[in-house]
Amino acid sequence: MISQSQIESLVRKRNYALPDDMVKMLSILLMDDINNKNYNFSSYKREVFTQQKKKRVIYCYKKLSCEDILCQYLKKQLDSICKIKYSSRNKIINILFNILPTVKDMNDFVIIRADFKSFFDSVLTQHVYNKYICNSMMKRSDKELLEQYVNTFKYCYAGLCLSNGMTEIICQDFDEHIKATLFNYGLFFYERYVDDILLITNKYISKKSFLELMKITINDVFGNSPVELSMKQGKFSFISKRDLITNKTESFSFLGYEFELKETIDKIINFRYGITEKKQRKYKGIIEKAIAQYSKDNNLELLRQRIKIYSSRVVVGRTIGSSNYDWLTKGVVANYNELQYHVDALIPSTDVFMKSVFFNLLKNHGKPVPYFLKNSMAEESIYNIFSNMKRNRSIIFQEKIGVSKGTLIKWIKKLKPDYSENGKDYYRIVADYLNVIKIGEHHS
Repeated sequence: MISQSQIESLVRKRNYALPDDMVKMLSILLMDDINNKNYNFSSYKREVFTQQKKKRVIYCYKKLSCEDILCQYLKKQLDSICKIKYSSRNKIINILFNILPTVKDMNDFVIIRADFKSFFDSVLTQHVYNKYICNSMMKRSDKELLEQYVNTFKYCYAGLCLSNGMTEIICQDFDEHIKATLFNYGLFFYERYVDDILLITNKYISKKSFLELMKITINDVFGNSPVELSMKQGKFSFISKRDLITNKTESFSFLGYEFELKETIDKIINFRYGITEKKQRKYKGIIEKAIAQYSKDNNLELLRQRIKIYSSRVVVGRTIGSSNYDWLTKGVVANYNELQYHVDALIPSTDVFMKSVFFNLLKNHGKPVPYFLKNSMAEESIYNIFSNMKRNRSIIFQEKIGVSKGTLIKWIKKLKPDYSENGKDYYRIVADYLNVIKIGEHHS
């Protein structure tokens, strides 16, 4: 069963900003609740979020509650015992960008992008437990605890950390099955990130044959779970070299990137790259909230600092223990890092978005172009996404190599003159800064 030191480690990872004495005190209280079985996996919250007119249901426990910590503990045990390897989005995209130039010179190829429909609401927890965990080397006490959890949730619902672990266990089995199934079709690229799949073969396979093979494989792996592929536009794409003979231009999206294939008159296939319209709308929505607030309060300094952050690759270094760091990266430049090597082959809508999004949104709100943006189109500028993408410019929040503590405090006090840094370490001040400039905050 879970130990006091394990609880302390989990508490610190759940909230890096907590002082050591608070971590100790909270861990003692949690240990006492666990020993006395003062927890209830049915005490979850079910929240509905609307994102771009689409409703998403998320399940969660109160952060640092006994149930939250127990789930974090069980997930860690599953990760170790089942040897779960979580995919890296950046690594997948880097491999894909390196492979695509070789695809266009192949005699034949098929690119298939697939996605599971309502995936987290489709995978049965009991099926995963019975097939992969029940006979594993997991400790009996942990299995009994996990059984209580499984009896609470029929499916691996989104938002729960154990859902990530349990779905990954079964999906890794699915990966092996589908690789073996498509081996004879010359499968040379296969990557899956959660429920998003992209595969490329160097032999032709028809759409009908592929879907039949996928259905058989899904049934073999997921059993009675109602898992199926989504056939919605944007969720499923089937592109073959033969299609380009008639269509000339094809496109597919994967992990927020848009890829466009076009055959020239000379039968040469060229690629163009970009950010999907969906992700562009997401970022525009965030930026527009900042400009809408500026329209009301005319706080130019707040807008300036926000646009500087939005335009850059933001890196935050968080201490784990005494010497290790957990690096977090945020922003358009960070999430679409590979585009810096293809700035001359951007899809037009992405090119316009990165160069002009701030100007267009200011115009929509009837606001004049601020002084700091006036030359950002004509020269390299920290207030231009395209410029920072090309230069891979970063704002690093790490005390030894990044923005200094003194500079950080100056940035905050320009927005909040009465701010006090007394008794706060560097990371706590970083957290305060990001909170001060976040969207939706009202400042005096």
